[in-house]
Amino acid sequence: MIKVICPPSEENPFAIIDKPSLLPSAPLSDTDKQNAFFEAASIFPELLSVKGRKPCEYGLLHRLDTATRGLLVIAATDSAYERLLESQKNGLFEKTYCAIVEKNPERPQSFPPFPGALKQKLEEGKECAVESYFRVFGEKGKAVRPVTADAGKAALKKSGSRLYTTHIKLCDSGEKAICKIVAGYRHQVRCHLSWAGFPVKGDELYNTRFSGGALYFSAVAVRFPHPLTNEIVEYSL
Repeated sequence: MIKVICPPSEENPFAIIDKPSLLPSAPLSDTDKQNAFFEAASIFPELLSVKGRKPCEYGLLHRLDTATRGLLVIAATDSAYERLLESQKNGLFEKTYCAIVEKNPERPQSFPPFPGALKQKLEEGKECAVESYFRVFGEKGKAVRPVTADAGKAALKKSGSRLYTTHIKLCDSGEKAICKIVAGYRHQVRCHLSWAGFPVKGDELYNTRFSGGALYFSAVAVRFPHPLTNEIVEYSL
């Protein structure tokens, strides 16, 4: 069951919900009701009036992996959706994640070398900007891999032209990571943590020491310009 963090209203034309782990974020079709969006829409039917990028996703601004718990933002009006989408395009929609990590220099197959200078800064507890392109990887493209400018032509051709940045800071003696992004690629944060040698505990795709159990990874905060006032607002767990 979802938890409502901020219900939609005239003053706040959006809903903020806390999605539990193992519940999909979005429907795959109009008849798919087993997801966080339709749980929210069953409480707030006005969410069904918004026309988003995909008809079946309505005003959902972003997704979380099914295994990930955390905050989702859903626009409650078409105008709020357009304003929030514009904030995303302008790099003003910030998402913060918290992960329990394990130090593991053994990276999954086909990862490029990680920059040594960034590795040292991370281990010193400094916030670092980890940056790469991405390409899909594995059977049915279920995983992704970071791609650097030094990669071969084939990898660069598959990755597209957009660089994605994850701001990472290790704390609690390197056992926890706080990560922030403003533009997200599928599995971006989990993949970047693994690339840095600090994969998420319980990550079946990016932790080579995975032996079962829950994914210790949550979307804990969102920060964006309010679609009516343009004032920066923040919601957190």
